[in-house]
Amino acid sequence: MKKRNIIFALSALLTAAPIFAAPSFSGAIGGSVGLKANIPTSGGSADFDVPMAGFAAVQANLTNWCVARGEIAVNAANFNFDDIFSSATADIELNELSVVMIRRAVTASSFFSAFLGAYEPLGSDVFLMRQFGIEPISSHFSKSATSLSGAPLVPTKGAGLSYIVNFDKLPMATGGYFYVGKNRTGDWTINIDARLAAVSNIATLDFMAGIGSPLQDSYNNKDVVLMIDTITLKGGISLLLGSKYTHGLLLQAGVKDVAVKGKNAGTVVGDEIRFLVEPRLNFNKFRLNFTLYTFDAETISKLIYLPDEIGAAATFVKDDIETKQGTLTAGIHVIGGISGVLPLKFFDGSRTSEASYNVYVTPYVEVPLTPTAKAEAMAQIGMKDISGSRSLDFKLLVSAKKVF
Repeated sequence: MKKRNIIFALSALLTAAPIFAAPSFSGAIGGSVGLKANIPTSGGSADFDVPMAGFAAVQANLTNWCVARGEIAVNAANFNFDDIFSSATADIELNELSVVMIRRAVTASSFFSAFLGAYEPLGSDVFLMRQFGIEPISSHFSKSATSLSGAPLVPTKGAGLSYIVNFDKLPMATGGYFYVGKNRTGDWTINIDARLAAVSNIATLDFMAGIGSPLQDSYNNKDVVLMIDTITLKGGISLLLGSKYTHGLLLQAGVKDVAVKGKNAGTVVGDEIRFLVEPRLNFNKFRLNFTLYTFDAETISKLIYLPDEIGAAATFVKDDIETKQGTLTAGIHVIGGISGVLPLKFFDGSRTSEASYNVYVTPYVEVPLTPTAKAEAMAQIGMKDISGSRSLDFKLLVSAKKVF
C-alpha cells in the first residue's frame, strides 16, 4: 500500500472520532537504529549497513461499543554505510487498520470487526491480550522493531471481517475470519479461518485453522469471470504450559499456504512450516531458556535477535534488577543458526551442502526510562559459515518504546 494511502486512512480514522461522544485515545510509538557489519576473515571487502525501523500505533475508544485501531511500520534495513544519505529505500507497511463493534450480553461478549492488514496474527500475543488481558507469553526472539505485538507465527493478512465470542463464565474465546489477501506467490486468495483460545493458571492456548483458495480469471487460456480450483491449508497453535512465574514450556507450530487440492497439491517449497519450542526454567535469581526454531525469511527480516531461518539458542536472563525508574532486565543469548537452505529441505536431508552454519553471542539489556517508556540495547557478535569461508558478523542495535 502506498504511503499516501496509509496516511490518508489513518487520518480519516482519527478525524472521524469527534463524531462519537467523548472518545479516548491510547497508543504506542517505537523505533530502533543500529549498525551491522560483515567482515570476511580471508580478505575481501567488508559490508556495513545502518538498519533503522519504527512503528506507531493508536487505539481510539469511540464509545463503549466501538473501538478503532491503527498501526503503521517503517523499515529501512538497507542503508549502506558508504552512502547513507542516498542509498536506502524505506518500506512503509500497514500493520493494522480496524474497527471493532462490541456487544455485551449476560453470558458472553461479541466482537464484530472490519480490518485491513495483519489482524490479530497467531503467535503475536495480541489476540490473547485483547480478549483476556494477559501478559505476553511469546518468546523474546519474536520481538520486532516494526510492530508493537511482535512477529507472527501465521499471519492473518488482508482485508476482511471477523466475529469473535468471549464467554464471561469461561476463560475462552472463539470465532472466525473471512478475508481476501495475497498468498506467498502473490495470488489474490479468499480465506476462511476459525480460532479458539483459552487461558488458565497452568496453560494458555491459541489455536487457528483455515483454508484458502487463489482466485483465477482464466482457464485453459480462456477468460472466465471467476474460478476456484485450488484449496490451500494453513493453521497453527501457540501453547504455553505453565506461566511467567513458574517453569514453563512454550510450543508454537504452524503451516502456511500448503496446497491440498488442485494446482501443486501435495508439493511444498520448503518454508511453509515453522515452529518454536522453548523450555523455560524459572529459578529464584534468574531464568534459563532453551529454544529451537524455524521461521521463513520474510519473518526473520523483521526480527531483532534471530539472523537465520533455522537455529537453536540458550538464554540466560535476570529480570528483577531494581532501579529508581523500575525493573531492569539483562540477559545473553547464545545462538547457533543455519542459513542458505530452506527449513524443510534441511530437515529432509536434501541440499544440506548449501547450508551455512553460524554462531552468535548476544548480550542485551532493557532499561526503564519512565513508567510508560523503556529502552533496549543489544550487541551481537558472530562467526558465519564456520565450516567454510568464515566471516565475522557484528550487530549493534538500540531501540525505544513509549506507551501513552
